[in-house]
Amino acid sequence: MEKLKQYALSLINQIPQYEYEVLLSIFCLSVVLLLAICGVKKGYRKIFQILLSEYVVLLYSSTFLLRDHVEKCGPNFKLFWSYTAIQGGNEHILAESIMNVVVFIPLGMLLKIAFRSIRWWQMISVGCATSISIEILQFAFKRGYAETDDVIHNTLGCFIGYGIIMIILKIISYIQKYGKKKNLLVLGAHE
Repeated sequence: MEKLKQYALSLINQIPQYEYEVLLSIFCLSVVLLLAICGVKKGYRKIFQILLSEYVVLLYSSTFLLRDHVEKCGPNFKLFWSYTAIQGGNEHILAESIMNVVVFIPLGMLLKIAFRSIRWWQMISVGCATSISIEILQFAFKRGYAETDDVIHNTLGCFIGYGIIMIILKIISYIQKYGKKKNLLVLGAHE
């Protein structure tokens, strides 16, 4: 646990890379949840499309452009190697894996709200393609390792974000549908 705490503190010291990721993730999650709960109308879609494009730019900036040049980097195509490292007690990899999931949650949320008709498989395709392109850019410009586990974690985060919005939309739809019927029943009982 102490290693995880030290790693979290080291992330704070690596400004602006992780600051952008964490702060933007928290901001986007808050804005998306607030607007989704309050009701998203067609007029808001353009705002969400703009917010989505800003998030994608910031995502590429924090994961590729703002990263330092790394001399020793390469591809790692071994599936689920990070889970073996985590089981071995590597808390740095655990924190990195969690961050890879969390940073893509707003992408899934924003995709569903900005493009209401997007299907789950389309959202997964966009999330996976975005992650793959980031990994390729990191490797090609020596800004990090190209890892399949990162793509899996990023895509999972995108799927979680999509799922959160789907649940919120179902709850809102249910309240709108059955809340009106209940109000009519209550009004009928008072007459």
